[in-house]
Amino acid sequence: MKTVRVAPPVTMTPAVAACLALAMIVFGGGCDRGAPGSDPVPPLPALHAEGTKIVDDAGAEVILRGVNLGGWLFNETWITQIDYPLLSRIHVIAVREGLAEVVDPILTQKSSEWQGSAYLTELESALAAEIGTEAAATFVDKVEPYTPPLYDDSDLLLRRKLSERFGDAARDQLLDTFQEAWVNETDIEWIASQGFNVVRVPMTYRNLVTGPDLDAPTELSWNELTWTRIGRLLDWCERHRIYAVLDIQEAPGGQNDYTGQSLLYGSPALQDLTVELWVEIATRFGGHSAVAAYSLLAEPFSAPDPGARDAMYDKLYDAIRALGDDHLLVIHDGFFGMNTLPDPAAYGWENVVYSTHIFEFDAKSLEDYEFLINIFHETVYTEAQAAQGVPYYIGSFSTRNDADWAYDAAQLMIDWYTGHGWSWSVWTYKRIDDPIAFELLGKTSSYGVRTMHEGPFDRPDAFDDDFDTHKAKLAAYRDLPLDPNQRLLDILTSPM
Repeated sequence: MKTVRVAPPVTMTPAVAACLALAMIVFGGGCDRGAPGSDPVPPLPALHAEGTKIVDDAGAEVILRGVNLGGWLFNETWITQIDYPLLSRIHVIAVREGLAEVVDPILTQKSSEWQGSAYLTELESALAAEIGTEAAATFVDKVEPYTPPLYDDSDLLLRRKLSERFGDAARDQLLDTFQEAWVNETDIEWIASQGFNVVRVPMTYRNLVTGPDLDAPTELSWNELTWTRIGRLLDWCERHRIYAVLDIQEAPGGQNDYTGQSLLYGSPALQDLTVELWVEIATRFGGHSAVAAYSLLAEPFSAPDPGARDAMYDKLYDAIRALGDDHLLVIHDGFFGMNTLPDPAAYGWENVVYSTHIFEFDAKSLEDYEFLINIFHETVYTEAQAAQGVPYYIGSFSTRNDADWAYDAAQLMIDWYTGHGWSWSVWTYKRIDDPIAFELLGKTSSYGVRTMHEGPFDRPDAFDDDFDTHKAKLAAYRDLPLDPNQRLLDILTSPM
């Protein structure tokens, strides 16, 4: 029997009661989430799995095609360019010290050869040949306080630096300022206007709670600033007729190692907190029609084996279903392989979607992608889906490179997904290419559907900006001129 999606309790004031009564008469449920003074917004059709397809309540197939809101609620700073990668920080210090004419050519010619902790040692050696040993050491000493750089695949280093300088409450205010600027209703309107019908919303639990950023939290204290932003996003999605997939990119203790050692799978306490997190998400947003699915754990590759991965998913499945919530649940293979995901019947799972992310970092040509798709993915993925009997969703993918062959590969992938009827969301909606890396190295990427790599950009400096300056720079993200990557956009919208 199909269960009923639950909404959080509401206070039944006369106004709310009247709104609900009107909605029941006109739309069969749901309160007006339109803008003040606007017409009521009807709910989006609920989605469910029917064999290997996602369908709506009328039985019509719905293929979700859209974008990831990367950098918003899981602030990967290589996307947003908050603070500096090491090369760019060195350039800024060189400009300040009047040494850019010496340092920049070294960065341009040599920096790609330097790796990890040896970077500053190599820089000092190369610089010493130009300005002498003592001057080179003095310059590197001025760079040292800015290491390790905050430029990362997660926002943990940034969060800790902001807490160190301003305190946890001020950190939350600053991040809320950025979140307000990075994604707003005009973004959702634009995404929908291109023909996309879904946004995937990667989130770290850290942005959903407040307090110190611990490796192993013992309790969750909700940060209402972020919960309010999620609710507002869902209202925008409903208004512009586009779905959202709510995704946990980082659970308490970490399902992968992006923020350090993964502790989730060996800790029942952290597993309980992850269950608590998802119960809170489902309780708050389970009644919102814009929610297409819950993506329970993105990229759980630190699980010791597929069995541990699936056991964690099973805990989350049971907790959400116990609420009477029947949303689609997205279950990721953790890069163990789609063929390692179980027969859903073995766990009693219903209304699930299986997922992976595709970033072929070893691929250097269109021929590499053709081999991977036609030989490996075509066989393994297709056979696995036939055995599992569930829809597939490529939750995140990109060919990354700003080159002709990479765009051809992106078209190949879109054609492949279309031919198989798979849903997908590209990584990512917005991305700023580092303007300094572009200036010195000509370095660009195809990561952003909307992007910039040159032009006015007053980069937030988490080390040196005072609170008000940092806040003003974060607020300015709202007005950055992020232009469409038209070549990528044309490929993505070709099936629509």
